[in-house]
Amino acid sequence: MAASLWATSEDRRRIARSRAAVLMVGSYDGSGNYGDVLQFAAALDLVGGLPGSPLPIALVERFAREHHAELMRRFPALLGAAAYVHYDDGGSSAPDDDLLELESGLAPRRSVLYLYGGGYMNRWWGARKVALSDAAERLAGGGPPPLVASGLQVDEASVAPGGVGHDLLSRSLWTGARGFRSLEFLSEHVGGTIELSGDDAVPALALGPSRPGAAVNFHFNDGDWVSDDPDTAMERVAALLGGLGQAMGTTLELQPVLAYEDPRIRESRALATFFGSHGAALRAADIVPAEPLDILEDAASNELARFRRGRLTVCRSYHVALSSLLCGIPTVLLAENDYYDQKALELRGLFELDGSTVGIAGTPDDLPAALEGLLDGPARSALTDHLGKRAADVVRRQRRGRQATAAALRAGLERGQSQWLPSPRKIAAGVRRRIARSPATEMLSM
Repeated sequence: MAASLWATSEDRRRIARSRAAVLMVGSYDGSGNYGDVLQFAAALDLVGGLPGSPLPIALVERFAREHHAELMRRFPALLGAAAYVHYDDGGSSAPDDDLLELESGLAPRRSVLYLYGGGYMNRWWGARKVALSDAAERLAGGGPPPLVASGLQVDEASVAPGGVGHDLLSRSLWTGARGFRSLEFLSEHVGGTIELSGDDAVPALALGPSRPGAAVNFHFNDGDWVSDDPDTAMERVAALLGGLGQAMGTTLELQPVLAYEDPRIRESRALATFFGSHGAALRAADIVPAEPLDILEDAASNELARFRRGRLTVCRSYHVALSSLLCGIPTVLLAENDYYDQKALELRGLFELDGSTVGIAGTPDDLPAALEGLLDGPARSALTDHLGKRAADVVRRQRRGRQATAAALRAGLERGQSQWLPSPRKIAAGVRRRIARSPATEMLSM
């Protein structure tokens, strides 16, 4: 069955009446992933500030529509501005009698395709995002629209010649990489105008230093994209936490964190399994779990107030780690496979950290470094001071990247679609000139 696009009658009317549009394909697909939602919300906010008020048209998965609707109800201020188009490759079984199938060319010809951030350009999700991008371009009709990308983590195989994302990203007028390794891969294999811009969710997380209490934030995910051996990882995490509790000298409050909760991925279930297997050992180490914290709710409604009580974070999530580091909280990020090794490497590069806690396996050898982040003393003070300074640098870099992204989107919208454009070389030159006029932008031209 051929892929199709669907929307409510209201969103179809908005698309048909729009004079300019930004077609948004990226990490958010309608699922409940904390980082993906924040990346999309920040990208949507950026599009909302473009001149001429182009319509943001976000492509999401039809199979995730029910949870997407729940997120829309919970977070209208974050997600409510876009027109949503639901991608269906024939695998959706949801009864959507209120959706209409969309024809090619419904979106305005004055459109730009915006690949906003995330770690999806790899063997798990790269082909899917390219398929959604192709569908978005058909929706606009008239040939491929100008393309802008930001906040990407890519693996080398996906962007090398013949890789799933190579041809698509080679068209980009401007590309923002999430970390140094991604910058290296994009520069070598894709080329064009590229900048180390950082993660697109940073605007939602630039909250300043934390006010730590006595809690340790604890996030656990047993997904196959996090670990090749989740059972062994669970044993190591339990041993690491037990060592922290024994060294603390007083009762250690453990704050469980939920960062991915929807009908398909339930971290609450993984946490229940973890505590069912290791709860007695944790209690013996004088560790007391609190009620789980929905970090998306805490970020959207509470400026991460509960999360920011933590004096240490132990996690298996890039965006939980990024949130923690931006708040100046020492962070143990457990890296269990090549995908997470790259995430850890890029975070260490951005925050100028060694490998002692960000990107470790959680073995007993890692306990001393984790204790330095937990226990008061010169080592912890030096680390938190360092994180505060580096967090400010990360925020400044991302702001520059955000300005450059907006400049490239404006240039793409001004040019319209490629069949009416001058040569691609002239288009790219115009984009570079516009970006160069954006304040404080530092570019890497390849």
